[in-house]
Amino acid sequence: MTQKVLAKLISFAGCDKLGLFKIAIASSCLMIVPQGQVRAASIFIANHSFEDPIAPEQLSPNPRGFYSINNITGWFNAHAPGAHQGVLDPTKSQILTGNDFFYNLHPVPDGNQVAYSNGGTIAQTLSAVLQPNTRYTLSAYIGRRNELTFPANSIRLIAGSNLVSSNSVTPAAGTFERVTVSYTSGGIDDPLIGKPLEIYLTSFGIQTNFDNVTLDASPIPEPSAILGLLGFGLLGIASKLRQK
Repeated sequence: MTQKVLAKLISFAGCDKLGLFKIAIASSCLMIVPQGQVRAASIFIANHSFEDPIAPEQLSPNPRGFYSINNITGWFNAHAPGAHQGVLDPTKSQILTGNDFFYNLHPVPDGNQVAYSNGGTIAQTLSAVLQPNTRYTLSAYIGRRNELTFPANSIRLIAGSNLVSSNSVTPAAGTFERVTVSYTSGGIDDPLIGKPLEIYLTSFGIQTNFDNVTLDASPIPEPSAILGLLGFGLLGIASKLRQK
């Protein structure tokens, strides 16, 4: 499509050198813009919304509710000593207990369940590896239950055991808030290129909830490639001028 448009512009410009020079700039822009508009690709995260396993009902001596204990499909539970992690169904738990310790029966950000951590890290190593010249955006919803002191927390993006970006948030009681971290990788000389990507969801106490974890990747053209395209456009016009 771009080549056809460029050919028509050159035929209109004829021998006008100034017009051809302007077309050189325009042609370079036509070739560059589509690269900048590359859509972000979603990277697969297993059980990103924590719907598996289905939270079982817990009875005495455990606190009543629908939640699992140290079991989240697809995620590694690096819990603090004596601290549980798992999946939680806040709505069913509130209906069962009759206590508004959760989210006022409001829907959670995605699905019916969330992850909970009473201390420690919930982690997943992805099948994807760090690619060169790529902007990564990691997002998650962090929930703060009613009636509980809210601990410090973080979401972290890791490449080959190296922290590349992290962030945290403090939602209002009884709500979820979205938190995002971003990282742009270097070129092929970046020592982290090819390292496996990992996601860490950390709670530094009782209790943080997590939901709807996503990771997107957007390729970024290298400056040298952009300059090369500009040069290509100028050379093409210079060749046209010599022919005239």
